[in-house]
Amino acid sequence: MPTFPTSGWLIFLRISGKADMYSFGVVLLELISGKKSLDLSFSSYGNGFNIVGWARLLIIEGRPSELFSLELWASGPHESLLGMLRLAAACTLPVRPTMKQVFD
Repeated sequence: MPTFPTSGWLIFLRISGKADMYSFGVVLLELISGKKSLDLSFSSYGNGFNIVGWARLLIIEGRPSELFSLELWASGPHESLLGMLRLAAACTLPVRPTMKQVFD
């Protein structure tokens, strides 16, 4: 099940369409990877590393297939899966698409 940081973190997050799209991107990353947003496996990357930072690192290093759970990647099709990753990445950038843009 997707998880989010503690409710204390949410105090600083103003509810908006931009925040909703970031959350959508995080949930999508959780679903495709099978990892939680603050998974313990990210601790080896440094303090404060989360699923978004991990995804960006793998994309920059040209290893996007490593983001997917083994079962999901094996089920393919890879181009559709990479399209979902591109969407998740776009939703976690400072300039994000609107839900209408995602839907279209």
